[in-house]
Amino acid sequence: MIKAFRAPVTGLISTLLLLAPFTLVQAQTASLLPQGQTLITLSVTERSQVAQDELLAELRVEVEDRDARAVQDAINSTMAEALQLASGSSTVDVATGHYGVYQFNRQPQASRPDPVWRGTQHIRLTSKDAAELLELAGDLQEQGFVMNQLSWRLSTEKADEVRDSLMEAAIARAQSKVQRAAAALGKSDFDMASVNVVGAMDFSPPVMMRAMAADSREMAQPVADAGETEVSLTISVQAVAR
Repeated sequence: MIKAFRAPVTGLISTLLLLAPFTLVQAQTASLLPQGQTLITLSVTERSQVAQDELLAELRVEVEDRDARAVQDAINSTMAEALQLASGSSTVDVATGHYGVYQFNRQPQASRPDPVWRGTQHIRLTSKDAAELLELAGDLQEQGFVMNQLSWRLSTEKADEVRDSLMEAAIARAQSKVQRAAAALGKSDFDMASVNVVGAMDFSPPVMMRAMAADSREMAQPVADAGETEVSLTISVQAVAR
């Protein structure tokens, strides 16, 4: 559900930038206006709380061995099995991520070094079908994958849809404010000269993942509860009152 809300208006002056301070361009524009016309510049911000509709999971496989070849072989075979498992889902998008192998010393303080190779590779799952993704993520954990991230987010398609709606609301609100400003200046009419989108932001508070209760002999399937993302859009307008 989308819940639109607006900050309380404390007065026209609190949200209106009228004639000052001008940028150089604004000042030049104002100086070119015919006598009796006034340039009005203001900005409007609209916000909505939107239910998150896409789940993201990122897992990794880690292997350690004294032989670099053995490390890479284990990672390659494990990832191949994971991709084969994931291919059975038509609703989950799968992509492999960072793959790296490096050597480190297990006993850096000891007089005799203990070199070991460590490797890791990531796999990324995204879907709007939470149940399907969580089941697949649980299966990968059973195979030895470690969860890096599990979080809800707003899909690009939904975010674009909400921004379009906010833009329409912001323009309507800006026109209303310009009309009030023009009336306060004793002007009976106005023309919108320019409308610019100066900022669009999404903010999602972190949502912690939790585990379902399960038989002690089996690993619990991961669970994630969807939250909300705040989407905001700011426009700046210029209008000529006459």
